[in-house]
Amino acid sequence: MSDDLSGKAKHAGGKIQEEIGELLGDNKMKRHGKLSQVEGEAEQDQADAEDKATDAAARKNAARVAKDLDK
Repeated sequence: MSDDLSGKAKHAGGKIQEEIGELLGDNKMKRHGKLSQVEGEAEQDQADAEDKATDAAARKNAARVAKDLDK
């Protein structure tokens, strides 16, 4: 979850940096802002995938326990 929040913050900060770069005509700042947004989105995607993997492992374990109880 913390990676998701970190990713959201990085994305938002990148958006702000991109906008400031646009206003100032600073292409390097604008580009860095866009890259921060992509990095933030990737962190959010990774956090989501990790959560899904944890949920899948828990479901798998619950199914095994239920199967063992049914013996």
